[in-house]
Amino acid sequence: MSTAPPAPIVPRPLFGGAIVMPLPADFIDASDLRQVPDTQEVFLEPQGEISAIVEILQPVEPEDPAQAAQFHFDSLAHDNSALSSSLLSPPSQPYPTQNPPPTTLAGTQKVTKFNAAEPDDVRIYLSLWRVPRKADVVLSVNVPVRRGERGEAEVRRAEEVWRTATEGFKILDFGLFA
Repeated sequence: MSTAPPAPIVPRPLFGGAIVMPLPADFIDASDLRQVPDTQEVFLEPQGEISAIVEILQPVEPEDPAQAAQFHFDSLAHDNSALSSSLLSPPSQPYPTQNPPPTTLAGTQKVTKFNAAEPDDVRIYLSLWRVPRKADVVLSVNVPVRRGERGEAEVRRAEEVWRTATEGFKILDFGLFA
């Protein structure tokens, strides 16, 4: 069985170009398919189940970036009506020289999708950029965890998409948050 080579990584302008983030060139901008809130940018893998979502949110109360990242992960679990959720890796700051530096974590949520009989385990990779007193910018890369080699490959690809997007994420115009 032959597989196509991975799509090249290209910078994707977000929120009118105020932010740029690298993603695979073949990821589809969901706003071309359906309405997306003004505070979100959503991208979908065309031949798989990976999604990448960037949201601009009100800053949350915890000042500590690790606690704020945990808050956003828990909020996502609530929004997804997750039956359970857990962290696979604790919050960390792997790119301290970015402005602002992201706080990252990985976790899993048990979510029932589209009236399915059984819930899916969904891997969530999350990055949080805190714009002081202005906004929390959250990237979440999500993929259902499937059994077998194909499922493991999808999870590895989702993690790679997340790491690349996080590492190359740049806020070009802080006026977006004014």
